[in-house]
Amino acid sequence: MVAVKYKEIADRLEQEIQVGLFDKTKKLPTEEELIKKFAVSRNTIRKAITQLVNRGYIYQVQGSGMFLREKSVKDYINLGSLRGLTKDLSSSFIETKILSLRMIEADEEKARQMSCEAGAKLYYVKRLRIVDQESFSIEISYFKKDIVPYLNEEIAISSIYSYLINDLKLNIGFADKVINCEKIDEATASLLQINPQDPALIIENTVCLTNGTIFEWSKSIFHYQKAKILNRINFK
Repeated sequence: MVAVKYKEIADRLEQEIQVGLFDKTKKLPTEEELIKKFAVSRNTIRKAITQLVNRGYIYQVQGSGMFLREKSVKDYINLGSLRGLTKDLSSSFIETKILSLRMIEADEEKARQMSCEAGAKLYYVKRLRIVDQESFSIEISYFKKDIVPYLNEEIAISSIYSYLINDLKLNIGFADKVINCEKIDEATASLLQINPQDPALIIENTVCLTNGTIFEWSKSIFHYQKAKILNRINFK
């Protein structure tokens, strides 16, 4: 329960930061105030704070408090986040076009990538993401059906990760991200409205639950002129 609770608190504080609740003070309430507000232990609050630090929202100054980080850029793909494009580009108007959504069986390559048996049931989802009326990215995702038992177009057209977190209550833990550039084919270029053989930014994600089980493998192909990447690093 604690594993779920601290993430719920981090999500709540993230929402409050995004709507400007702390803009006047530029800092979060103290640990003691947060303990009273959420009626949880100090350990739970500290885990929630660590989440916000890792997401790039705050930094801590010993003896002074927890301060909001200034936004050096806006509308970026946050490499430190597992919360999806809808969260990363929250100030933009995002549309989603479903190109394909179906059940498939894992081939040898997908079985290797997702640590499952060949023939295991997977949901295959291919989406075109349109940001402020311009093609932004193509997302190709595979989800294990034994962990994500149901997906439909209504879910896929909004935010899959909101569904996974809020409805399925998945305890999403961590991801491995591989970033590279490659030239794209004619069909992909047409969807992104760029020229064939133009470069594209590629991010591959292998996403795990908190117990280490892989539940998703995805590949996102970004319009090279529009995608901005941010990785905020905390030096220990």
